[in-house]
Amino acid sequence: MLILGWSSVVGSLGDGVLAVYAIWINVAENWVLVGISVNDLLRDFVPFIFWVKQVAFYVLPEKVVYWIFDLPALIYFPIRTVMSIFIGWWALSKAATLQEQENASQLS
Repeated sequence: MLILGWSSVVGSLGDGVLAVYAIWINVAENWVLVGISVNDLLRDFVPFIFWVKQVAFYVLPEKVVYWIFDLPALIYFPIRTVMSIFIGWWALSKAATLQEQENASQLS
């Protein structure tokens, strides 16, 4: 649970940065790129992390990867940020509950 929790928290930070960057690019370009896809944003503006697409092909069905990377970045990254925060909060809360239960059983 701790690994899931902390990886979600760290991931939400990365996703949040990408969401803000996508907004910043659009403001700088007078919102011409408002429909820019996740694929195009990563490929054209953040190429050092474009490798995540290849990883996605290993862990997800091909059609799902194409669907995700075709989504508008201005929709995908904010939603993913919120989801990652929620998942991280849930996992860390669950880990704390499990730890409390373990401590209580050791005291009995």
